[in-house]
Amino acid sequence: MMLGSVATLAMPWLAGQLGGAVLTDSLTTDSNILLAGLLGLFAIQALLSFGSSWLSARTSYTVLADLRRGLHDHLQSLPLAFHEARRQGETLALMTWEIARLNEFVTRTLVAVPPLLLTACGAIVLMFLIDPMLALMAPLLVPAFYLALKIVGRRLRGLATELQQAEAEAVGIAEENLSMLPAIKSFTREAFESRRYGAKIAQVMALSLRQARIDAALQPLVQFIIGAAIVTFLWLAGRMVQAGEMTPAELISFLLYAAVLTRPVAALSNLYGQVQKARGTLARLSSVLSEQPEPDRAAKSQIGRVRGSIEFRNVSFAYPGRAAALRAVNLTIPAGETIAFVGENGAGKSTLIALLQQLHAPQTGAIFLDGRDIATLALRDLRRQIGVVPQRALLFNGTVRDNIGFGLEGATEAQIHAAARLGQAHDFVTRLPQGYDTEIGDHGVRLSGGQRQRISLARALLKDPPILVLDEATSMFDLEGERAFISACADAFRDRTVILVTHRPASLALADRILRVHEGEVTEASEQPAG
Repeated sequence: MMLGSVATLAMPWLAGQLGGAVLTDSLTTDSNILLAGLLGLFAIQALLSFGSSWLSARTSYTVLADLRRGLHDHLQSLPLAFHEARRQGETLALMTWEIARLNEFVTRTLVAVPPLLLTACGAIVLMFLIDPMLALMAPLLVPAFYLALKIVGRRLRGLATELQQAEAEAVGIAEENLSMLPAIKSFTREAFESRRYGAKIAQVMALSLRQARIDAALQPLVQFIIGAAIVTFLWLAGRMVQAGEMTPAELISFLLYAAVLTRPVAALSNLYGQVQKARGTLARLSSVLSEQPEPDRAAKSQIGRVRGSIEFRNVSFAYPGRAAALRAVNLTIPAGETIAFVGENGAGKSTLIALLQQLHAPQTGAIFLDGRDIATLALRDLRRQIGVVPQRALLFNGTVRDNIGFGLEGATEAQIHAAARLGQAHDFVTRLPQGYDTEIGDHGVRLSGGQRQRISLARALLKDPPILVLDEATSMFDLEGERAFISACADAFRDRTVILVTHRPASLALADRILRVHEGEVTEASEQPAG
């Protein structure tokens, strides 16, 4: 691009010499050389333009791919608390079109600034060499440009931030509505959600039109200032040619340099508005990237398979802005024991499980696994010891085999089938149209609730963890399916520490102890498991 600017600056001089020869009727062999040189410069400029465009595109796509991967990996490394405090749609907007727009600004717009400055400064210097008095008029235009940019930029800065926020909210509503579609249809809320999304899109359109109107006004304003300057130059230069103070060749070169100056000046004036648009995205991106990821514990104590004894010592925890979820919990679970947590929703049962996996860290106290503080263990090793079946099955768009195999990297077909049998999934899977190759859709939408739960259970069992957590894992089973599950799991639970979060009597029958969680405190329940 810099070489292209040099070629651009050479053209007005050659064109001026050739034009002067034509106007004075003094074409010679040198004129043919000038013509050949001008054509050669056009060819060189075309090749340089192709090369810079190709390199710019390749760099842009490479940077965008790296940025997307880096942002994705960083978001995965952040604690759950970060994601729980933000709307998912805003994060998706940042990961997609916002960083694409920022990348375009950095790799194309900003990269072009040095060549544009070289062209502008070179044109002014060469104009000064032709005629210093006329060239001194160019800096007098700076205050006019500054005033125009100041007025327009002040309006663009706030508008760009407002527009980006509205677009992020629109993406958030769309993502939320797609995930809530069954509920929207069930409650016949299509019209309401259409109006809600339509109102946000209308806001985006109105803000976009305001921004487009300002952008549309900026460039013509700059071009008018430049055009007025060129007309003034032409009038003054014409008088100088008539007075014999400037040759026709110098006049042509001067006017062409003035014309060359218009492109970088207009582009640099647009840069100010584009900077204002990029600032909002850059601020949001910087905010996310400045968040501290979960502590890197790769170098901490590494462990093999544990026996599974768990101890909570004086553990307290509160979510931001809320009352304490757990209060000074002291609890010991010997290895191989099956316990059940009961209690009303919000009592703190799921929080205990999250703290055990170090998805959150307790404010006070500590949790020990086989006598070792889990805060000193490598996160990967710790979480490998625990298999969790949540109440809401977390499945991805893929085959049944992919979803079960997600529990263990490199799992064999035999291992997947064995885990499916243990999780009471094999029989219904074999009746599906393509068996284990059946695509289940987003979040397993093509399966029933009970089928999704069985696949989630099979995935956890494939991991073969020494500690197994079932958080209302049988909530989607009918009574017959639950009995079959309990019968099948008797062997699977042997030699494991099992934590059940349930109110179902059949599941409670598996427990050696029942613990009640109430207002953040854990006590022995009065009821005992049946049988």
